[in-house]
Amino acid sequence: MKRSAAMILSVLPLLWCTGAHAAELSVESGLQHEYWDDTRDSSGSQTLVPLRIEWNQGDATIGLLTGAVHAELDSPGTTNPSLTHTLDTKLNLSYVVVGKLPVDLLVGLDLNLPTGKTNLSSSDLWLIQDPEIVTITTFGEGVNVNPTLSIAKEWGPWSAGAGVGYNIRRTYDFSSEVGLSDYDPGDILSLNALLLREYPQGYVGRVFGKFSRFGKDRLHGSDYFREGDYRMIGVGISRTAAAWEADVNFRGTFRGKTENFSGGSLVTEPGRSRGDEWSAEASVRHALRKDISLSASIRGLIVSENGYSQGDPRYNGSKDKIALSVGCDRRFASGTTAGVSLKGFLMTEEAQSIPQFIESRTIRGIALAFRIGLN
Repeated sequence: MKRSAAMILSVLPLLWCTGAHAAELSVESGLQHEYWDDTRDSSGSQTLVPLRIEWNQGDATIGLLTGAVHAELDSPGTTNPSLTHTLDTKLNLSYVVVGKLPVDLLVGLDLNLPTGKTNLSSSDLWLIQDPEIVTITTFGEGVNVNPTLSIAKEWGPWSAGAGVGYNIRRTYDFSSEVGLSDYDPGDILSLNALLLREYPQGYVGRVFGKFSRFGKDRLHGSDYFREGDYRMIGVGISRTAAAWEADVNFRGTFRGKTENFSGGSLVTEPGRSRGDEWSAEASVRHALRKDISLSASIRGLIVSENGYSQGDPRYNGSKDKIALSVGCDRRFASGTTAGVSLKGFLMTEEAQSIPQFIESRTIRGIALAFRIGLN
């Protein structure tokens, strides 16, 4: 059941973003700097220093992810804000049961510890950018507790798995300056599934999906907002050979109607404020030697216009993005690993009204990252 156990771990990133198993103790850190600008005379940057620590003892794993970020924005109509702060700390506890039951199990508990920045000023809010532009889009939240459970089973060339998580999110002050204190984000129920099929010559095909249901956000104890349901479905194929591996994925993401506070209660919006998303990604990794590997990837994204007509104050136009990346990794005899990567993207978006008004523009971005790991 070794393949089934590995499949369980591959399911998890669809549901929660934590590290996989490590051998004994491993530490990884680095430095990433990213810069972007657009055709509306706006530009911004983020410098990120992440820290990941993982400890594995038998079937149990403890993982910790934290870091610090410096963010800047230079944009007409703003005070050109900047922010330097630590980020929230993610603590993951997991235990895997393989080969002892009719199905393999992975039980986890993910905790968000509020070491980041909350109660943002009104100028700090401009630093919250589209996740397709910058890496860090949340500078801090409250205490979150997310218990998770995954199961997996294999038969012949087939493997299947499913996972469930329930993220309990607690109250914090988002921004007192704009009236968002005592903010209680709704809990999130997430379900995911993955079906794998192995073929000769190292090919593996897969179908995967995810569903998330959001609870009601509350402000000062009263209902305020509810995000629409999240649905994602995708297919992929990969191949592994002696000196290289390749992977291709296609996925579609569909978001339901939101509920907004109006007339003393939450009212479902007449159209969908978020357009459908379609993406395709291909990646390849080649081992030059046992200790050196090269990697490259390309990703395309299309976001359709939302469910409102042009001229409506809630209308969002379409968005297109292409992103490229290359990287090199080296493993040393001491067990130390080091890597460097370069990423770039070009994105064109029509005028957006939600969550804030943005005129039509083209955005360019580049990111350079260095990382080092100790095992």
